[in-house]
Amino acid sequence: MSKKSKTLNFRIINSSNFISFLKKFKLVDKSVPLELEGNNFFGKVKTSDKSVIKYVNIDANEIFEGELPSSRLKIGILEISKLIDVFKYFGPEEQLNLSIDYEPYNNELIATKIRFYNSLMDIFVKCEDISLMSYIDDKIQQSIHSVEGYEINFEISKETFQKLDSLTGIDTNSEELLIFDVQEEEIKVRGNSFQYQILKGKKVNGFKSPKVYSIYKKQFSYIDLENSEVYFHENRILIKSIETDSMIAIGLVEI
Repeated sequence: MSKKSKTLNFRIINSSNFISFLKKFKLVDKSVPLELEGNNFFGKVKTSDKSVIKYVNIDANEIFEGELPSSRLKIGILEISKLIDVFKYFGPEEQLNLSIDYEPYNNELIATKIRFYNSLMDIFVKCEDISLMSYIDDKIQQSIHSVEGYEINFEISKETFQKLDSLTGIDTNSEELLIFDVQEEEIKVRGNSFQYQILKGKKVNGFKSPKVYSIYKKQFSYIDLENSEVYFHENRILIKSIETDSMIAIGLVEI
C-alpha cells in the first residue's frame, strides 16, 4: 500500500441487501463502477451498444455500518458476478466485515482493493482502473433518466411485470420485438407468440392518439420486476421503480 493509501472499514449488517443490489447490474454489464458518496451507494451501467442505461442506488446504512468517505469513492468492479460469489463463502450467521483501500485522485477517492473477512477467512478483490471502464457521467445519466418531455405515462405492478417476463420466454429469438400498443384506456404488449393486456379501463396519462412503441425482447430481462412507473418518450422507454431507487432507460426500435 502506498503512503497515500487509506482504508475504510465497515461491518456488513445485511448481506441479502448487498447481494440484491449487486444483482441488479449483472445482466446489463459484467463490469460495474460502483460509487459511494454520503449515504448513497450506487452504480450506473450501460450495454455495449449504449441502448440501455441503468442506475441503481441504495442507502449504505441498509448494507453496512462504519465511517463513510469524506468525498465520492469510486470502486471499479471488473466482474460483478465474482463479487456476488464472495458471499457464498460466508455463512448467513457469520459476522462479515468489509475494508476498502483507496487513494485520492482529482478531488475524488479511487478504490484499489476490497477485502471481505471475518475471524476465519479473508477474500480479496482487486479493483479495476476506473479510467479503463465504461463510466457514465452524472449529467448524462440524469438527462437520460429524466421524465421531462415524456409522451405517455402509466404505472405497472410487479405481478404484471412477472407475467410479462414469463410470456417473453415463449419467443425463442432474442432479436424479436416487444410491441406496446397504446390506446386511450388500454395498453397491449405483443410478442411474436403472445399478446397481453397490461392496462385496461384507465386513461393513459398524456394520451393524445393511438401509438405503438417497440423494444427488443432481450432488453426486457434488464428490467427489475418491481412495482414501477413507466414513461414513454419519443426515443426511449424509462422505467422507474416505486419500490427501490432504481431506473432504466431502453432505446426504442423503429418499425
